[in-house]
This record gives sequence, C-alpha cells and structure tokens, in this order.
Amino acid sequence: MILGAISKTEFDIYRILQELSKTNPLFCSELEFQFYLAWKIKEIYGDDYKICIEHPLKSYEDRNRNIDLLLINNTGGYIPIELKYRKSRFEHNIGNYTYKLKDDFAIDQTRCKYLKDISRIEYFRETEKQFIAGYAIMITNQSRAWQKITNPQQTDYAFSLEDKTVINKGSKRWAETTAQCTKNDCPEVILKENYFIEWRDYCNFDKPNGLFRVLVAEIKKGE
Repeated sequence: MILGAISKTEFDIYRILQELSKTNPLFCSELEFQFYLAWKIKEIYGDDYKICIEHPLKSYEDRNRNIDLLLINNTGGYIPIELKYRKSRFEHNIGNYTYKLKDDFAIDQTRCKYLKDISRIEYFRETEKQFIAGYAIMITNQSRAWQKITNPQQTDYAFSLEDKTVINKGSKRWAETTAQCTKNDCPEVILKENYFIEWRDYCNFDKPNGLFRVLVAEIKKGE
C-alpha cells in the first residue's frame, strides 16, 4: 500500500490501513474487516483508545442505526468510523485458507451507501460535542467504483466516486427514472461538506478482480 509520511503518535488511519494490508489483505466479509481493523487499532495504539463496536446512533433519519466502530481517547474524545467492504467475485488462497468472495453486483448501491456513511458521521458530529474526527472507509475490488460515470443519465450519477474528484456538499438524489425500491433502499443523501475523492491501492493480486483499493473520507470537527 503506497502512502506518504506516517505519523507515529497521533491517530493515523492510513498507518493503520497500511499495517492491516500486510496481515489481512483479504476479508471474508465486512464483519471480518470490522473485527480486524479494531484489532489492528488495538495493536498499534494499545490503551490510547477504548474501542466500541456497533455503537448506537439514535434518531438518524428517524431510525436507530449503529456506528461500526467508535474510538474513545483518554480525554473522552470520540472518533467514529464507518466501514464498507464491497466485492466482485474473486478467489484466492492465502496459507491454508481459500477466500471465495461473492459478487455484490449493485455498484449503484455501493456508491450511494458510502456517501450515506459520510452523512451519518456528519450527523454524529452535530449530536456529540466530544467529536474529534470521523472516517468513512471503503475497501473494494469493484473497479467501476473509482471510475468515471460517462453517462449523465445514469441513475446513480449524483453518487459518483470517481478518483481525484470532489464531491460537493448538498443533496444527492437518484435520477427520476430510478426504480422506487432502489430509492427506498438508499434514500437521498445530504452532505454538509465537500470531500476530495482519492483512491489508494490496498492490495493487488495481479489477476482479474485482484486489485483492491481503499477510499477514506475524513469528516473533520470544523470550527
């Protein structure tokens, strides 16, 4: 995983992901990603952070949701982390175990639900005064996730995660022609800030669907 300078003291999500890619280049599921990310944070930072898994987030869009990971530092500051692990079909043997990843198919839902994760952390920031920073992280081998949407009439055009672009704040909606069931599954997303999209390589097995990339959006505390 190619990264810039790595901090040795302050919380550094890229340092964590770099170390994670060495020990866990693949995961069976999003749940396994959640588990091993928490484990790696504990390995690196020890008792600097209490790690809460599936922390309740009440009344987000009138529904109770959970934050995948909530880190609490020694002064009571909060760092919420939301995770996505989206897959195209892929099989690879590591050691004595063969990973057989199934195809998640719906790239439009991948894009929409990642932005929804960002929105959820923005909501957490507004409701928790102990908020320090938050992160929405996605690892995927769905190559279309980081590619440009060339057709502006595509139903998920507003949710584009094209590499090296900026997602502007505001409302993100499905095209009018989108099936209602799709809209219901991932409703309109409203972002309070702009976000620069920068995909980085997580691991590469040099075969079809073997490139896994990671996208990190940092939600800052603000003024």
